[in-house]
Amino acid sequence: MHTAVRLNGVVLDKSQDAQLVLLNMPGPPKNRQGDENYMEFLEVLTEGLNRVLLVRGSGREVVTIYS
Repeated sequence: MHTAVRLNGVVLDKSQDAQLVLLNMPGPPKNRQGDENYMEFLEVLTEGLNRVLLVRGSGREVVTIYS
């Protein structure tokens, strides 16, 4: 949780005037027992922010070419 608290402080400091904050969402825990801690981590990470968009990718680049 210390990491989430520190990250939240940095985001709040750097994004005071932002109308929307985009954050890379950390991956969920591998085991189901960590679900509650994961949700608490996300709550602490986004605490005090008005609008947050959490973005999670697959980790693979996808290039689509239209002809």
